[in-house]
Amino acid sequence: MLIEQFSYFTFSCFQCSLEDIVKTLSADFLENGSRKLSFRPFVFDLYDNSPLKGGVHFEKAYFFAPATNKNISVMYSNYSDGWNTLVRCLSSKLQCDCYNFQITNIDSSDSMNSFQFIQNGIVVRTVYAMKDPKWIFYENGIVQWFEDESYYKRRLIKNRVNKDILLSYCTKLGFAITEAKFWESKDAILFERIQ
Repeated sequence: MLIEQFSYFTFSCFQCSLEDIVKTLSADFLENGSRKLSFRPFVFDLYDNSPLKGGVHFEKAYFFAPATNKNISVMYSNYSDGWNTLVRCLSSKLQCDCYNFQITNIDSSDSMNSFQFIQNGIVVRTVYAMKDPKWIFYENGIVQWFEDESYYKRRLIKNRVNKDILLSYCTKLGFAITEAKFWESKDAILFERIQ
């Protein structure tokens, strides 16, 4: 599984076409020349093991339609929150649903396993378990059809939302992220800040 190479991994899946994403980014986010779009094959080259912390580095994100599901667009960014601000903004402008995931190893010092369901730019559901420095569990919003609430009652907080649970949610949603073919795309775009 390709995502095993990361101790911290974040991505979003939009229920819209890549063409719609490209049109919106081109129309609304390139106005002052500080950002650009490049067409290129998708590769995991934005970070090595985990995204950089903080916001002092320039934002970068790939967008592509996975080989296993051409009906969605995937966003993979170099921000540890998955560039959540851009995710919500695009969901609002495109009037589409979006799922944002953060998946980490439980033994990581900054473990954060979460998902967020965003509908037309509005956060409908947030669930996470994170280590800060103690384990914290949080849920808010309307429970979604793919969730198994029995997980959230587990005694150990770190087991209420973990990598395996999030992978099962992705499977139920039709996001085959454990398959290498999901991450293959020759028609990706890289959206990045250049100044």
